[in-house]
Amino acid sequence: MTDLATEKTQDLGDTTEAQPEVRWAEPAPKKRGKKGLWFGIGIPVAALACGAVVVGTIFTAPGVTVLGADVGMTTVEGAEEAIAAAVADATVTISVDGTQQTLTGTELGLSVDAPKTARDIKNAYPLWNVGAWSPGAVDAELSVDTQVAGAALSDAFADKYTAPVDAQIEYNDGAYSVVPSENGQGIDIDTLVADLSAELAASPAVHALAAGAAPMAASASPSISLVASITETEPELTTDEAEAAVDSLNAAISDVAFTLDGDTVETVEPKTVASWLDVTVSDAGEVEIATKNDEIEKYVAGVPERVGQAPADADVVVDAAGNVLKTIEEGRDGYQVTSTDGVTDTIAGSLSEMKPAEVALTGEKVAHKTTERFRRAVVSKSEGYSYFYETVNDGKEKMVKSMPMALGTPGHDTQVGDFTVYAQLTTQNMGDCDAEGNQIPGGRFGYCTANVKWISYFNGDQGFHGTYWHNNFGPGAYMSHGCVNLTEPDAEWVYRFLQTGSPVKVVD
Repeated sequence: MTDLATEKTQDLGDTTEAQPEVRWAEPAPKKRGKKGLWFGIGIPVAALACGAVVVGTIFTAPGVTVLGADVGMTTVEGAEEAIAAAVADATVTISVDGTQQTLTGTELGLSVDAPKTARDIKNAYPLWNVGAWSPGAVDAELSVDTQVAGAALSDAFADKYTAPVDAQIEYNDGAYSVVPSENGQGIDIDTLVADLSAELAASPAVHALAAGAAPMAASASPSISLVASITETEPELTTDEAEAAVDSLNAAISDVAFTLDGDTVETVEPKTVASWLDVTVSDAGEVEIATKNDEIEKYVAGVPERVGQAPADADVVVDAAGNVLKTIEEGRDGYQVTSTDGVTDTIAGSLSEMKPAEVALTGEKVAHKTTERFRRAVVSKSEGYSYFYETVNDGKEKMVKSMPMALGTPGHDTQVGDFTVYAQLTTQNMGDCDAEGNQIPGGRFGYCTANVKWISYFNGDQGFHGTYWHNNFGPGAYMSHGCVNLTEPDAEWVYRFLQTGSPVKVVD
């Protein structure tokens, strides 16, 4: 938010070695009251003689000038007044596009640390040290308050100034956005200050003694003419700065959540969070966030009821290693919020700083329990039945269901071994079928069975499936090309009981 007319102080450049240095520094605080001591008027000669040593220690040497003001043979207070007056009364005539205005040093915000400069001169060039007499122009530290200078110039050249427009922040369609800023124009303060520094450093008035000329009177002040230029001025809040603030705001309103025992138990919708905020841009270009604590408190008051819940136990099917194959019932922990003290202040404090708010609630969590079901199947070829077993939470295994089946014909035997269900389909065309379930002549299998339901593959192309084309099941039933034929209702039951990953054992 840099405005050439609002930077508080600006240091000005150095002079050449042949000239006394004009150093620019921060503006000095207001000096104390002027004492205006006077010496040598109506004082007897005898008194002067007796006080010569004392006078020699409090007066500066003759021939000392600062900013053109003769401060020789003065006290510290006198030198201070002369130095301050030289700066305050200096006149600067400024031309802009043919328009001229003359301003004083005071109007332009020029200042000098007169007390320090006067003390330094007295210490460096005391009256008693004859060798320090007539040193000519000596250094002085000056400063310019560009805010004061900018105000004076904008008054003097009002037609040359256009005020910049700050960026603004709006909330629409679920997010904050930026109304772009606009640059203004005004006198180029940086260049003007640099030119003023150069002119002061080269001013004949400043260097009168150094050039061998007679010094100005203590009441005289430099007079300088400058030509100023117009430049663009930035607003206090630029578009880029506003966009950075908007990014932080949108991140903050999208990440307000409540936790309990480390679990996130509720997140707040961004539009709700945004309704808790008033976002404005101050005259100084600061983004200001005002929180509506009453609205936040209303929301927080409902958190215990929304979050509070009894645990719900989970029910899952697992494999032999305990990996979940299917979730029958989703588990849910229980929560009880016992206090929301301080929650509103925590949220308001975070949002005021455009930061996300994650609030830890006071209460307890009741973990849910999980029922784990390990399921397997055994296909007994000699018995003509398939058997289905379940073990709950590492308890005793129980047979859940048995059902008659038909197996592979000779040459298409159902293979013996330990297998695992690797794929399940609700329906499939088997054999040499096209997409519509019609047999493809000359196919590899020599048959087409369309719309076979409830398939659970466990060994290559062998698996459980429903059968609608025969009703021969049980011991001695050999009707398939290797699959385990079941009635369609039994096949559906198997499809839902077993899962991909469930073991299947085929025995003679």
